[in-house]
Amino acid sequence: MSSQLVDINGDGNHDVLVGSFSGAPHWIEGSEEGFLPSTALKDRDEQDILISAFWNTEDRKWDQSDRSGTEGHCTSVAAVDWEGDGDLDLVLGGYYKGGLFLRINEGTSAEPMFAQKNTPIEADGLPMVIEGGLSTPRVVDWNGDGKFDLLCGGSKGGVFYYKNVGDQSNPQFAAAEMLIEPIADSSYIKRVPTSEGQPTQPGSSFHIDAVDYDHDGDLDLLVGGRCSWEKENVPVLTAEQEERLAELNKEIEAMMPMISKMSKALVDAGEQPNDDEEFTKLMRAYSKLNREASKLTISPYESGDFVWLYRRK
Repeated sequence: MSSQLVDINGDGNHDVLVGSFSGAPHWIEGSEEGFLPSTALKDRDEQDILISAFWNTEDRKWDQSDRSGTEGHCTSVAAVDWEGDGDLDLVLGGYYKGGLFLRINEGTSAEPMFAQKNTPIEADGLPMVIEGGLSTPRVVDWNGDGKFDLLCGGSKGGVFYYKNVGDQSNPQFAAAEMLIEPIADSSYIKRVPTSEGQPTQPGSSFHIDAVDYDHDGDLDLLVGGRCSWEKENVPVLTAEQEERLAELNKEIEAMMPMISKMSKALVDAGEQPNDDEEFTKLMRAYSKLNREASKLTISPYESGDFVWLYRRK
């Protein structure tokens, strides 16, 4: 999530900075020979940088840590010289609660040493929060005044602009301005209007970037987002197809308790269900029924993921 090409360790090579659903931002170090394996970004004590929630690889479960002094699940990250001191700091975006946090680099551009704690980023004196979560920050000089601003997309749609009204060593941000309004729809994947049977705009889960797409001297917006829309000419099942679908759903419903019971018995016996021949055979039959049923299950709606271009006027 939210990848960025940036020289994190000041060696003259581009690195890749990227968010991760694990809760820890990662970087892929660039070298003269190419990119090295991905690794989690560490603080000065060699601990993974977090907001609080993370995937515990040792215990193989979701876990919480209070070492960063904040709450949330980090899935997005951006690098910027926040203090104007020549090294890169980190802006962390939260998934569920939608907060934005700063992690200061207490080292240098060549030897980053990130602080142990996060600081909530404020706008107009209040913590920045993207309603609905999935805050995906982009650092960009949106108004061309020589200072970096923040742009953010969000889970419920919309693009938010935070103007930097501070100075080079002390950024301050005004309240959010809406660059793209979210659609007034409460669905998880928002339903959008159509034209000739095709969606006309993104609906949910906005991931954004700013670029001078048409080379006219100003920044435009690229928006990756999900949406659903009403189909045209929705097919109708025949009586025979409706009867077959009912049969399939009845068989699927009857198999579910069998699957659950067999899986539990194998786990209780210390075995892996997927290694058991009978369980594998049962799951194949279950999957076959589901595939046939899905072909007969007709929804009046379609959904998909697209990248949209918004040219700046």
